[in-house]
Amino acid sequence: MKIKKLTLGKAVRYPNSHGDLWSATTGADGELYVVSDDTYGFDRSCDSNTAVHRLTGKMPPDLQAETINPMKSFGALAEFKDADDGMWKTNSITCIDGILYMSVSRHAHQRKQRYFIQETWDSSIILSKDNGKTWSKTPRLGHAMFPGHTFSTPFFVEYGKNGKAGPHGSNKYVYAVSSDGGWNNGSSMTMGRVPRDRIARLNPRDWEFIHAFDEQGKPIWRKRHDTARHIFRDPGKTGMTGIHYIAPLRTYVMPQWHFSRFDDEKLRWKRTRLEFYTSEQPWGPWTKVQSQEFSEAWYNPCIPNKFISKDGKNFWLFLSGDFTDHTHTDAKGEFDGYYGLWMIPVRVN
Repeated sequence: MKIKKLTLGKAVRYPNSHGDLWSATTGADGELYVVSDDTYGFDRSCDSNTAVHRLTGKMPPDLQAETINPMKSFGALAEFKDADDGMWKTNSITCIDGILYMSVSRHAHQRKQRYFIQETWDSSIILSKDNGKTWSKTPRLGHAMFPGHTFSTPFFVEYGKNGKAGPHGSNKYVYAVSSDGGWNNGSSMTMGRVPRDRIARLNPRDWEFIHAFDEQGKPIWRKRHDTARHIFRDPGKTGMTGIHYIAPLRTYVMPQWHFSRFDDEKLRWKRTRLEFYTSEQPWGPWTKVQSQEFSEAWYNPCIPNKFISKDGKNFWLFLSGDFTDHTHTDAKGEFDGYYGLWMIPVRVN
């Protein structure tokens, strides 16, 4: 089924949540595992550059959250390292055959960025075999799996619970897509893949990347990530995001986003545009089906596969909200901003 239009419902905030990103995946136990950046977690459960959480419950907004791991080795909220003038951020999380995988990379904070683009570089993948309680070693600075900007924000292509296999070779490979070295308002995205039976090795030599397309439009895979060809391109309007397979509709959905008022200093971080793209293949070509601007400055949209309806016509978006708001308070009257987990129901038309 081709998606012609999406209807977004009323946004609901998870109470006492703080942070952004909120990438999500369904684990082998059927629960939802979520990562957040720049975060105090839920009910101020952490103070972290990045943290791992678990959400239980059948459907938003009636969910219960707990922080599984504050990931202290990645630093406290907004903690820099002088060695590269960057900070750790999580990009995405997935579950493959009972193991959680999380991609992490270095980011330049807004006070250090130029041209209002938060730059990203040097990504790696870490894993957990106990549902997020413990993780493999924190990558050493200067020793990333994928050095440089080209594949610096890997988002795993999501097919379903526990890495359920779908079409296009996903029974043999795990796919990931990345922006071109920026958190926001970049230009393009590249794609890599790794054999499912080798992903746990955390060896970059096991990965390959799309470098071209043949006359039939099929991707040509080669080893180097730094010379990969883009699978999506929209200069100035490409944020780091993921790709989600809506199995009942046999369609891939990529929820893109960008800050839409860069020319206005007062509105620069207060206006975003969500743009939804669809494709019959994970590497495109992509068709824009909807573009919608928001004064709440929603960003980093994610489609949790756990909440996709059986017919594929209803799902939820997880997003972050306007982190420039300085007035919102929690139930105790303490400031918590709009910098938290927001959930929006979506209907396919």
